[in-house]
Amino acid sequence: METVWIKEAIAKCEDVEELREKVFPLIRTQKKMWADKVGQILQEKGFTKTKFAEICGVSRVSVDKWCKGSVPKNRETFLRIGMAAGYDREHMDQFLQRYGQYPALYSKSLEDCVCIFVLHHDYGLEANETYQYILNKIKENIIRDDSAEAMEDISTVRFDEKLSAVQDQDELERFITANITMFANAYRKFYAYVKMNIQANYMEPFWVGSFHEMAEIQGWSSSLRQCVSAINQGKWYPTRNKVISLGLHLSMDHEQIDEMLELAHMEPLCAKNIFESVIMFILEDASLNNMLNAESEDYDPEALCNYAREILSKLDMPEVDSFLSELPEENDEW
Repeated sequence: METVWIKEAIAKCEDVEELREKVFPLIRTQKKMWADKVGQILQEKGFTKTKFAEICGVSRVSVDKWCKGSVPKNRETFLRIGMAAGYDREHMDQFLQRYGQYPALYSKSLEDCVCIFVLHHDYGLEANETYQYILNKIKENIIRDDSAEAMEDISTVRFDEKLSAVQDQDELERFITANITMFANAYRKFYAYVKMNIQANYMEPFWVGSFHEMAEIQGWSSSLRQCVSAINQGKWYPTRNKVISLGLHLSMDHEQIDEMLELAHMEPLCAKNIFESVIMFILEDASLNNMLNAESEDYDPEALCNYAREILSKLDMPEVDSFLSELPEENDEW
């Protein structure tokens, strides 16, 4: 089914019931897709569940849950599964984005840099163990100089080329040490964009004095406030649902959320993902109803987040249940 066609179908829906009736049947849920994918990996590699668990560094119970559609909760687990499956970089990127809704491998991220090196050198069934060994060794030996001047930025394509020329683990350690400032600044454009939008939100319409005051008034969750704190320190590794949640809390429209996702090195909102189709419907409806116009006399900075909670709470699906924790109750304590 063409993504454009699904987007058009979402835009035409008058309410969530029409969305459920006309759009949901066109999209398989993430749970179903994930269960099928794990089964495919086991069959293609000839792994027993016990062997697969051993290679991935998890329990047999975890693999059982994956086979029943339980999606891993962090990107690191997806990396482990992808390496166990013997994926090259192209297939790992597709795997991360489609099944985990995480960003593709990004060479200017320290962990991803090591992962790309391991995939490129094809360590086979020892890929996970080798990845963890190299990463731990590098983290132990690297001394970060926060007073060092920022390096001249180079394109990710050029950085990828330099990484692909690295021949062994010792050379990789020297490469990472020489580029440590680059790794520290990997998401600076994303951080800047989020901080810009946070400032715009607490300046309008009530001119509160700080982000913390705005977050208190709007009932932001502790976890989301901690994300913002980490962003201010340049230390947060973006996760997709948190990025989308930030967009809703900051009254962003569809285009702005897509821009934020792009800066976090992620794909735009996906119409073929059943949860994100709901988010797209919410943003479309909010825009049509002038809910996102900060210049309007009736503008309410909490309206989008409250509307999203209202719509999502009507839906019974794993993806939605998980995301509702990103939209906490108003009185959640800081």
